[in-house]
Amino acid sequence: MPRRPFRTRPFKPRVGKPDVPVFSRGTILDNGLIGEKPPSRASLEASRFVPDPEETENDLYALNSLQLRRGWPLEQLSVQIPIEYLRDNLPPGARDLVGIAICGTPYVFNCTEENLARRTYKMYNRWQAFWDIFRTSEYVIWPIEAERGYFVTAIFHMEKGLMDDPDFDTDENVDTDVPQVQNPRFGIVGAWSVVDAQRGVVAQERVTRVRDRIRRALEIQRIVFNPQSYQEHTAENGEQWSLPWVPPPNADDGWSSGIRSFALVRQLIQRILDSYCRGQGFNDAFFVQPTCGWLNVDQVRHEMMGICAINVMEDMEWNARLAVECLPRITTIEGIPSFKASALAPVDTDKRAYVPESDVDGQPRLAPNSNPGT
Repeated sequence: MPRRPFRTRPFKPRVGKPDVPVFSRGTILDNGLIGEKPPSRASLEASRFVPDPEETENDLYALNSLQLRRGWPLEQLSVQIPIEYLRDNLPPGARDLVGIAICGTPYVFNCTEENLARRTYKMYNRWQAFWDIFRTSEYVIWPIEAERGYFVTAIFHMEKGLMDDPDFDTDENVDTDVPQVQNPRFGIVGAWSVVDAQRGVVAQERVTRVRDRIRRALEIQRIVFNPQSYQEHTAENGEQWSLPWVPPPNADDGWSSGIRSFALVRQLIQRILDSYCRGQGFNDAFFVQPTCGWLNVDQVRHEMMGICAINVMEDMEWNARLAVECLPRITTIEGIPSFKASALAPVDTDKRAYVPESDVDGQPRLAPNSNPGT
């Protein structure tokens, strides 16, 4: 006698309501507004409109790296991708002003002096696409991983020099000096700085090392620096910092350097956008004006996560949507021991707002009513 087929009760996910979200489709929150989910992935794989998930590789890696860790240093992709998003979403005229250079690496910026020339040549000498960013952008922002997991931000305002007039006929004007015209490409650093949020001797040495190596790399490409082009400030009490001023991290917050680099770039790009919308060009306030004395690393990290999530949706040509998955523990395939998901919650007890440029012994004054956790 043939065996009767085994009958299972068909799975029906719970469907929530706008005022009654429920766990649905396993662990995804549902309030009834996101519609039904296909019973299998076959329709996605067969679709002519849905890209291969491999298209999300970099953006998904950056997203999951950001949401997997709080209190850990970021990786280069997790810094580079959100910064590029800020530039990419400017209006075309403003976007053309801004170039985002590919993250610098410790391979060059934290190697020994003996290896520096060889590594700089190997990394940058023939990288034409990299140098085109400096040649075609008035403002260049270069996040640099100066040490493993530690980022600083190099900022440049570029200028155009003069060149021989290519339309001048020297054969017909043998005794005449060749007239000079503006070079269509940028080749002069008019103003620049390297911003490190940390204070103290270690941070100063790191900035000096990065400054020197940037200068060497650019000069090899025949990019010249105006005299006194480096933007730094010495206060009346002798305190020094690269411009613009940024708020300091706590002593144990070195892990937040990539987040702080993104936060700085966001404010700088807003300055460029404001000038563009007013029809104004570069002015000294771009460097001189301090940034805000409040920086919430958790809020900024969440913003970076959101950017990467939207990028993933775009990678899928918008055949995707955001969802919130609920789970009590975080597990990964990277060999990291699982941990409680609640460990990723923001920590507010050590966040402070500061009075900009009020540093004494490397520590600015607290803003009024800026007690930890308030």
